[in-house]
Amino acid sequence: MTTVSTDLSKSRVLSYYYQRRAESQIGSGVRFLLQSVVFGTSALVSSKSDGTYAIEDIPADFEVGDLLTQVATGILTLSYSDGYITIRAAIDTSQLEDNVSYPINTFVILDAEGKAVAVQCVQQDSIYQGKSYVSTIKLKTGGS
Repeated sequence: MTTVSTDLSKSRVLSYYYQRRAESQIGSGVRFLLQSVVFGTSALVSSKSDGTYAIEDIPADFEVGDLLTQVATGILTLSYSDGYITIRAAIDTSQLEDNVSYPINTFVILDAEGKAVAVQCVQQDSIYQGKSYVSTIKLKTGGS
């Protein structure tokens, strides 16, 4: 597995993920499902004087409302192998206006109830109609 420097990208599974997964396993509430992603910007990523970006640690209680902007939503492609859930998050650029560039630096994975379960922050990038963007996150499900 490739390791990416935390200067370039940071990811975190949020406390809510573990709570909802446990509740779902005992039949409390609706079935827990990873369902969608929101692409936007957050204050967790800031520019530095050398032209690069600093990425703060992601708080365990991050919420969708913590995003400064919500540029677009996307779809998830999920798979499981060897103790890992692989989440492939692809942006749907058809939601964007023609000939407009939008900054992005934070992706929030949502459950079926629209609540944040995982967050990934990256160096500032931009998205526009015609430019695809895919992010992949691997969640270790257990074991040593």
